[in-house]
Amino acid sequence: MSNGRNRMSPEKLSAPMSSQPATALPDAAAEGGSGEFARGWRVLTASTIGVTCGVTAVPIYTIGAFVAPLEQEYGWSRGTIQSATLFAYAAVVVAGPVAGALVDRIGARPVAIWSVLGISLAVASAALFTQSEIGLYVSYALIGLLGAGTAPAVWTRAVSGWFEARRGLALGITLMGTGIFATLGPRYVTWAIEAFGWRGGFLALAAIPLIVVLPAVLAWFRERENAPASATASSNGALIGMTLRESAATRPFWIIAVSFLLFSTVISGFIASYIPMLTDGGLTPAAAAAQAGTIGIAIIAGRVGIGLVLDYLRAPIVAAVVMSLPAIGCLIWATAPGGASTALMAAVLVGLAAGAEFDLVAYMTARYFGLRHYGKLTGILFSSIIAGGALGPMAFGLAFDSFGSYHSALMVSAAVFLLAGFAQLFIGPYPSKR
Repeated sequence: MSNGRNRMSPEKLSAPMSSQPATALPDAAAEGGSGEFARGWRVLTASTIGVTCGVTAVPIYTIGAFVAPLEQEYGWSRGTIQSATLFAYAAVVVAGPVAGALVDRIGARPVAIWSVLGISLAVASAALFTQSEIGLYVSYALIGLLGAGTAPAVWTRAVSGWFEARRGLALGITLMGTGIFATLGPRYVTWAIEAFGWRGGFLALAAIPLIVVLPAVLAWFRERENAPASATASSNGALIGMTLRESAATRPFWIIAVSFLLFSTVISGFIASYIPMLTDGGLTPAAAAAQAGTIGIAIIAGRVGIGLVLDYLRAPIVAAVVMSLPAIGCLIWATAPGGASTALMAAVLVGLAAGAEFDLVAYMTARYFGLRHYGKLTGILFSSIIAGGALGPMAFGLAFDSFGSYHSALMVSAAVFLLAGFAQLFIGPYPSKR
């Protein structure tokens, strides 16, 4: 395949939307969204299951269940235990682009299969290695390293190939898996720990990828071959798109990378500090934890809702609005803390925005840079989100230690939300196909 014929050029990024060929989506328009779902529901289901038990969900949403038993057995501080997630996500930042490059070279299916096996093995290793803080950190680093191929970049690559007219909704359904795990995962692990001890909890968690994810991947997960001509495939069905070097030479690439790094930092810091902020305001830990469940529900709603909207409105406009909304909750909470209604509103706005970040990056990567090198590109761009997710809780904690409250963190977060949202307005129109 000739690079000159089948690749979107950087200069096309500045082309007006009207320059797109009227036949850019002939097959998608002809068959409609219902046809895409009838054809691709198996891949969509397997991908959603994969995201649910993937590396972006398992470490962050289950570490809390292990805090009390590890604290009781070893006397470790909570900070020591919860720092394990930093090692997991640092490993994902390093291994994610490598996994993405492998997806582009050998396909999403083999990468997903081996990574499902890898993340199961890594989680199980925590039951053996966790006899010291170093052992705990090594296990979590292995979760990120071996499980990098279960990150959203792998699943969304396959889904993007099967869906075009309803790609936004399909990506939203796929990525709502993290919200599902946020709701069910902690309860499952807590039950396992109560029944079998914390080592049994790690083994029970390790069993889920093998029992649930692997059969679905083997049966249903595969990339589409010989896709019809469209905005992301040439006339012979081969994928088109820009290389990493070409993408990195464009304005959209850097706006997406930097803005979502900042956005993820403040939103993860808010989520990690939500329960402490509520208990500082007088709520009991149980009541605060129950209210925190609102964030998980909002994440699910954000994944699907924003994905649906992306099929009808330009992604940068949607991103500008969604990424700016949490600033309202932060400003109100910073100036009038403690109110239950304020906390609930902030949880809904933050949850909706948190539910949109992976959707937006996955969708914009496909639309601006194509699918030919999608794995490598999303591996890098998703790594910026994951890096922010690792830094945010630490930043909020340091702000509290320095100032004695979360007021300064909330005010800075409001400014960052507005800045990240405003930056989306400078991304520009979708490129046309050469």
